[in-house]
Amino acid sequence: MLSVIVSAQDFAPVVQNVNKAKEVSDFMQVRSQLERFLMAQPQLSLATYYLAYVDIKLSLVDLSADNKEKYLAEAETCLNKLSGMKDIDKSEVLTLKGLRLYALMASNPQTNGPKYSGEIFSLYATALALNPNNPRPIILSALFKYDMAKYLHQTYESFPKDIEKASTLFAAQDSTLLTPTWGKNWVDFALSKK
Repeated sequence: MLSVIVSAQDFAPVVQNVNKAKEVSDFMQVRSQLERFLMAQPQLSLATYYLAYVDIKLSLVDLSADNKEKYLAEAETCLNKLSGMKDIDKSEVLTLKGLRLYALMASNPQTNGPKYSGEIFSLYATALALNPNNPRPIILSALFKYDMAKYLHQTYESFPKDIEKASTLFAAQDSTLLTPTWGKNWVDFALSKK
């Protein structure tokens, strides 16, 4: 049991690296760190969770279509593994599943938009039903609804309120706990759309 605790303590800098990553090379470096953690501690669900997140982010920042598909497939494998773990917040897993589908949709909007938009909406809604104070599905759902409304030449009236709620929840989040902490950059992205 002590080795798991030591590994969890050692994991905090990796989470910080995930949250700082912006370029493909940053994500590749942190991806390697996550893989090493999983080789040593395969039961560390947070490492699997963050590996899925990094793969999704890589699919959004890497310009190669082949790489996008590879990263999204690897993220799906991690998410399937997480679904069977008991010590993970299901709201967080559903949020990542929604983000993965959003990345699939972004890679081919004409084909994947109609195919995945209903499921994305449902995943975020279920994540929020499980944990209405989880800032990640709040901001991702708000961005998705905003973009869908814009596509349909409508407005999403709750967008500013959702951004504010997510921002407040992120500010109150204890970054010293080993729980998911990513997402503040999505608030910044949403603010740039206002």
